[in-house]
Amino acid sequence: MRVLDDTKNLQCDDAVKCVFNLNNLDIEVYKLLKKSGELRADELAKKLDKERSTVYRSLQKLANCGMCDKITRNLAQGGYYHVYTCLDNKTIKKHAERCLEQWYMAIKKTLAKLEE
Repeated sequence: MRVLDDTKNLQCDDAVKCVFNLNNLDIEVYKLLKKSGELRADELAKKLDKERSTVYRSLQKLANCGMCDKITRNLAQGGYYHVYTCLDNKTIKKHAERCLEQWYMAIKKTLAKLEE
């Protein structure tokens, strides 16, 4: 039985996209953020030549899946802004492994229903 022939050429980006349900732009945002350090959504948008709202959606996805942190900074004259920073690879790997394990268990339970 041949299962997932594409796994022979599976790259790290592909695995992360699959586990966290990310797209190419999300990965591009992540890589630039990782390279740049701490940035605001508008700074990332400018560097990527994308709309701020588009980059913000990717940042939200990355924060929700545990690949980056959203940090609130206060302005001296009042108000605030958000900066984003990537988590370390070890933390992301652990989170991905937990997600993959949860997915695997859910699939096993679903497949067990085939026997009913």
